[in-house]
Amino acid sequence: MKKFICIASLFISALAHAHSEVPLKPEHGGTIKEAAAGHQLEVTYSANALTLYIKDHDGNKLSSDGATAELIVQHNNANTKVQLKPSGSNALNIKGDFAHLSGAVMIVKYSLKGEKLEQARLSLK
Repeated sequence: MKKFICIASLFISALAHAHSEVPLKPEHGGTIKEAAAGHQLEVTYSANALTLYIKDHDGNKLSSDGATAELIVQHNNANTKVQLKPSGSNALNIKGDFAHLSGAVMIVKYSLKGEKLEQARLSLK
């Protein structure tokens, strides 16, 4: 019994010190994924724009000022690279014809100002 109490205490202690776990909720109706670096990435698309929103692990917006992003769009047996530009707050985007991206796979390569290049892969709805 003492062994069980000791193990339970250690487990509860570890949970108390763990980083907060904010559920991934797309704020803009897009597809969201947490990158290995802990950033929450949300990709949205419309008939004329493709946008990447970046937040930290806790859901706080990260500035897109000085950030770079490249998306490799894998769709219909073709790969297309697009460069996104900062567009205010925590967003980077590009204008173009993106109406038919449902089901596409995106490889997101991004770098925040002063940070190293990160990447993540996600599938669009």
